[in-house]
Amino acid sequence: MNNIINSVNLIYYSPTGTSRKIAHAIGDGLKVNNLKESDITFGNNLIESSPKDSLTVIVSPVYGGRIPSIFFERLGTPNGNGAMCAVVAVYGNRHYDDALLELKDEMTKRGFRTVAAASFIGEHSFSRDNMPVAAGRPDHYDLCMAEHFGKEVMDKINTVPDFGDLWVPGNHPYKEIKPKQPVAPVSTDSCCSCGLCVSSCPTHAISLDQSGNIHTDIDKCTLCCACVKVCPQGARVFDTPFTKFLFDNFSERKNPEFYF
Repeated sequence: MNNIINSVNLIYYSPTGTSRKIAHAIGDGLKVNNLKESDITFGNNLIESSPKDSLTVIVSPVYGGRIPSIFFERLGTPNGNGAMCAVVAVYGNRHYDDALLELKDEMTKRGFRTVAAASFIGEHSFSRDNMPVAAGRPDHYDLCMAEHFGKEVMDKINTVPDFGDLWVPGNHPYKEIKPKQPVAPVSTDSCCSCGLCVSSCPTHAISLDQSGNIHTDIDKCTLCCACVKVCPQGARVFDTPFTKFLFDNFSERKNPEFYF
């Protein structure tokens, strides 16, 4: 054994649960005893600096071909100390564009050595029943592939004596982040004021007043649509023409990709 891994930190940001599912499956494939899980969806989880004999697995969703800025805000600035990491981007079946490269670059800045990378598919935030985009994903196949990726990562660490610079697809400069439109999901008349949308929002953009009315801060909303997917009444909606564009052009199934 050329590289000793004594601990693993699994870090993920997952408003709708797709990145969390992928992260857990990768963790299962790593088959290590000392695994720490850091869910940064609702705030900085006080991520500590990494010992050199550790592995950090970073899993982030992709918004518009980029890693959402809130992911890096929640991640903070842990010192990698030269420890190994694997970076994973979860996207909604269109493309992850420069997200994987951006994630690798940012982890390098924090002192990590990226030894593996992967992209997985999750149900698109804008997917609707009548216009599904990667609906139900990650599915059983995706999760099996994620577990296999975890196993492959450990196999590589245990057998490769030295790692060079990992190539991942992407471009410099990164894809431009377009200004967010002043829109957000809304609650319909069938809303029962249960408050699940409030507790599901990772940016705390939704509030419930004393009269039971739902209010949404458009500036804080990142259009993750966690509130839409969690609503038991189907009373939280976000209608955008972009859903039809995605349905018409990106319904063909895409599969996970690994980079070692």
